[in-house]
Amino acid sequence: MHGHSEDGFAGKLPGGALFPIGRGWGLDHVYRIDRIAPGFMRRMCRARLKWRQGCWAALSSGALDGSDFLVRATGLAEWHDATTNDLIRGFAETSLRMSARQLVEAAFRTCPDGYIGVLAKLHGEAASDPTFYGRLHNVFTSDDPLDRLRSRAVQQVAGLNEPKIEAAFALQDAAFLTPLALSRFHSVRSALAVQSQAAVVRNINPHLSDDDISAAFAAGRDAFQPWFHRLLRQSKATHPLPTDGDADFERIGADNAKSIGLQMANCLDVERVLPRSLSGIWSLVYWKSECLVIGLRKMDLGWAVTEVHLPRNANATTADMRKVADRVRPLGIVCPVPEEPEPHLQVLGDAFGMWKTADCWNFLEDWN
Repeated sequence: MHGHSEDGFAGKLPGGALFPIGRGWGLDHVYRIDRIAPGFMRRMCRARLKWRQGCWAALSSGALDGSDFLVRATGLAEWHDATTNDLIRGFAETSLRMSARQLVEAAFRTCPDGYIGVLAKLHGEAASDPTFYGRLHNVFTSDDPLDRLRSRAVQQVAGLNEPKIEAAFALQDAAFLTPLALSRFHSVRSALAVQSQAAVVRNINPHLSDDDISAAFAAGRDAFQPWFHRLLRQSKATHPLPTDGDADFERIGADNAKSIGLQMANCLDVERVLPRSLSGIWSLVYWKSECLVIGLRKMDLGWAVTEVHLPRNANATTADMRKVADRVRPLGIVCPVPEEPEPHLQVLGDAFGMWKTADCWNFLEDWN
């Protein structure tokens, strides 16, 4: 036997308070017991919350439908021959004399350090899924490095609840198995979304450590940008472009967008260029000798020109686009050049604002 605080036993809630049992598998089990051993439900509603969690853990292990729990709890092998009703009655009588730790030990053979403390943070509600207790126990008894991180993290999270623990179960990235990270996750979905973002960052920057990722996430948003923005600023796009190897073209990324923008007197927004330049399907390249910025988008037919930017944000003319087309088509880049309307129809364009030079690319605007 172990020494326990009074909270570890059923006892009674202070001031004669009641803690009702919510609907679900827990209430179903207690109702089943109460039909065979009347009064158990009343005792359960008045029991201390730590003990209730130990009881939920025991019930989740199948204690009402097998003899193993009572054999371990009492040391008596005769329970192997008991009827189902005897087992239920035996659980009702025996469990009320046991502590939360003893209940867990009888259910799972061991009660690892910290396990009861984590359950106590959940107050008296039964977990939504009865397998929760066994999965949490496995985490605390596992030798897996990620499980050791999980167990340490959940013990240190303030305001711990079941969704945060479920998030810890689901996460496979050690960078987020920290108390701070778990405290920010409100669901498995939110945790997996962050993990997916980190996977992209790691793929682009394989040199980053778990500590680098953890620190960036802990720092949070950066100038209204996502948490991983500061890590992406260290990145350079590596997907191949038809302009690679041509000294007259320079790919634009986070490291040179500002300087090229200043040189052209254009606003090359690093925050806008950065994520798109890493996507593998979009790029801006700087045509040095002509001082032009060309936008490229990967299509099913190959790379295509979708933007042409002149210094000081001047509008590109058909002549500018023809010059770009003549230069990039030999590199295998698709570059449509708009035709002008017949002279006798130009008056319609003048009157209604039609036939702008770049109209042929407007259908691509949502893709850029």
